[in-house]
Amino acid sequence: MSDLREQLRRIETSAPPDLWREIEMRATKNRPEIEPSVIVFRPRGAQVRRRVAAGLLAAAVFALTAVVVWEASRSAVVPRPKPPQGTIPTGWEKCTNASHGYSIAYPGDWYTTDVFDGASDPANACQWFSLDPFGPRGNVVSEGWGYPFEVAIRGPFDQVREQELDPEIADVIVEENLLVKGHRAVRVEYETLIDLIGETDMHYEYLIELDAERTLIVHTTTTRGVTGVYADNKVVVDRAVDTLQFLADSSSAS
Repeated sequence: MSDLREQLRRIETSAPPDLWREIEMRATKNRPEIEPSVIVFRPRGAQVRRRVAAGLLAAAVFALTAVVVWEASRSAVVPRPKPPQGTIPTGWEKCTNASHGYSIAYPGDWYTTDVFDGASDPANACQWFSLDPFGPRGNVVSEGWGYPFEVAIRGPFDQVREQELDPEIADVIVEENLLVKGHRAVRVEYETLIDLIGETDMHYEYLIELDAERTLIVHTTTTRGVTGVYADNKVVVDRAVDTLQFLADSSSAS
């Protein structure tokens, strides 16, 4: 009995066991090894700092990549130099109209004629150009319009410009002032609102001042029975204008 009382007294007077320490020791001893791919959770503050740092690093990498790509694209895209005015493209033919004082080139596999309404006239030379022959004797031109590449002579420059770009008959899309071989000019593209000859649609042309009384028009359109692709015909017109020569300028220069 005395032994039992002694044991009870020791229990009452002894300090309680540190259960949390025991639990931690056992958990550490029995903890499995963590594979490298397992995510280790950090306190929230460290996690936020890590995310901010990762975001800044990603932004820096993106900015650097954008700069590298921009520099590479800028160096890779080399604009093709425009040939000097007067240069005839390979495979093209030169056509001269001495009566009106100009020469212009056209694609070598196209056709042209100086025959109008069955009669040949040098003054009609280099005005109509087509992908198709002008009939068996080149005498099908009867109206003077309806070809994918046309040249015409009109009146004073400012007057013709005002008439062509009248807002009541044309919705102007492009209007660019320029010089062609030193001559005042304007490159225009417009959609007709009224067309007395054909359907209303797109027109693309250069108005070039020959002298105080005359304007040279180099033109294509999607209307009036024109053959070919409009975008391709525009390219032909652009290149043809680059080949223009004015005979009066050549005479005065010599």
